[in-house]
Amino acid sequence: MDNNNSINFPNQSKRNAVLRFLHLYVISYVYLFILTSQVSPLQGINKSGVLWLCKNIFQQHQLEYIKMTGSGDTTLDYWVVLVNMCLAAVAALVVLLTDKKQRTFKDLHWFTVVVARYYVAMIMLSYGFAKLHNGQFPANSIGRLEEKVGDMSPMGMIWSMMGASAGYTFVSGLLESMGGFLLLFRRTKTFGALFSMTVMINVALLNFFYDVPVKIFSSHIVLLCVFIVSGDAIALYRFFILHQPSQLRFQKRTSDKRWKRITLIGVKCLVIAFFIFSSSSMLFYTPPAVPMEGAYSVEKVVINNQEVPPCNNDSVGWKKLLISYSDRASVILNNDSTKAFQSMIDIGKKTLTLRKKERDNIYAYLHYNVQKDSIIFTGTIGRDSVKLKTTRKNKEDYKLNRRGFHWINEYPFNR
Repeated sequence: MDNNNSINFPNQSKRNAVLRFLHLYVISYVYLFILTSQVSPLQGINKSGVLWLCKNIFQQHQLEYIKMTGSGDTTLDYWVVLVNMCLAAVAALVVLLTDKKQRTFKDLHWFTVVVARYYVAMIMLSYGFAKLHNGQFPANSIGRLEEKVGDMSPMGMIWSMMGASAGYTFVSGLLESMGGFLLLFRRTKTFGALFSMTVMINVALLNFFYDVPVKIFSSHIVLLCVFIVSGDAIALYRFFILHQPSQLRFQKRTSDKRWKRITLIGVKCLVIAFFIFSSSSMLFYTPPAVPMEGAYSVEKVVINNQEVPPCNNDSVGWKKLLISYSDRASVILNNDSTKAFQSMIDIGKKTLTLRKKERDNIYAYLHYNVQKDSIIFTGTIGRDSVKLKTTRKNKEDYKLNRRGFHWINEYPFNR
């Protein structure tokens, strides 16, 4: 093996304190990020500690810990990154000053690479499996299909784009899963890190340029991939840039005892099985069927036994009823504003019940009757008795869903 292809660890002969500090800093930060990331069980404890530190030391009294926000880019998250950077620097400095033997920490580096490998593999497999079948990017709901493009957020645009193509979403998930799988093995870890880094750079760019609040996390996954391949940086440079013969470093097992090797292999198999099992639930997830799913355009309105043109600003003011989920519905009013409701549909009684909140009084109680070309809703909305004649639009009626795939296009279908 050509040892010149491997990374040069700072050692006693060089006495390069700066390089040793940077080396220890990177290793420390890797552990701190993994322990405090948004998928870590210690995240809550860590954020609470950082919040106390910020309020009492840095006088950031307005800072809040917003739980279950769905965002990984809150103000507190950036403070966590800053605190982790400071802690990593302190840890590196302490080790540097107390280590009289001027060790290279070579074994610690490679062990940290193993930890980073499995962590990134877990992330890639979980996010990859979530894209393979109705997980992270489900098909666009009726509400999303009715939304105007100009009213979408950039993040909503990404979700709509991915939800419009099950095939593209599946391939995206397959690529992420492949990257994670390759990282699980020493012989393919360099290729897996490069592969995962390529995939995650695209993900990170989407997060940055479409304002998806996972910028910190996705950027760190890219940096972890860089850290994993750092030991092969010289070999890769010689091969790809200088076009010279080169050989990747292969880290052999440290133990020569058979029972230890078997134990390590067994533990590894259990870890891989756990990763796959814990991530595979999304593979078999099928969203529940939504009764009465569709967009109902109001064509005729009768309020208190008096017909009212639907364009008027009447006491009901319904323009469209959108049923996207089994427990949620929304109404587009004549002024194009939208109201969201908790809904309950009883197929046996053919009734639709709407509430503004789960425990609120009933806002609308309607019986529905399916006729040849329309659906009639009769009942009460607020204090008014109503009869609404509507036409229904199903998911397959939208151009985005019915266009499909065409090998041959004489003209571009860009509408």
